[in-house]
Amino acid sequence: MYEPILFCVKDKNNYTFNTDDILVEAKSGAKRKLIDYRKAVPTVYNSEKVPGNVWEFARVRYRMDEYENYPTQKPIALLERILKASSNEGDLVMDPFSGTFTTCFVAKELGRNFIGIELQDEYVKIGLRRLQLAKEFKGEKLQKEIRTFETEKLAAAHTLQLFEGSNGKYIHSKH
Repeated sequence: MYEPILFCVKDKNNYTFNTDDILVEAKSGAKRKLIDYRKAVPTVYNSEKVPGNVWEFARVRYRMDEYENYPTQKPIALLERILKASSNEGDLVMDPFSGTFTTCFVAKELGRNFIGIELQDEYVKIGLRRLQLAKEFKGEKLQKEIRTFETEKLAAAHTLQLFEGSNGKYIHSKH
């Protein structure tokens, strides 16, 4: 599965692209400490490079901490790379289709100002909670949705509390 991401600029002679902030490991000769003899002074290959045209990131899965109930949620790592490359601290980042507000969340973490736009209240609530902008929305307390595997853990922990005392011994023991 892939999604195309376009990098477009208004002025081809004046735009932000911070290559040093998004360097990745070079998997060529640098890994094996090979020497480039084509240069005037032979040197070891660079161990980092600017990522190419295809970036691979794991999609956000149900059991991941960053998961929110949204069908096309983008990984934090992907948006972090995009924002580091295309903006500086203090810049304004706008996401007109915010969804779970991951772009705004990452912008906040990286010291960027942000504007997020979302029409559906269900996702606005997620954004307000994630960005810690409000504790409630229209009288409803904002909290992360509990996933099925988390309810099982909570139920198991609650069951243990019912049968164990504070010292770790069973409350209903015959001894």
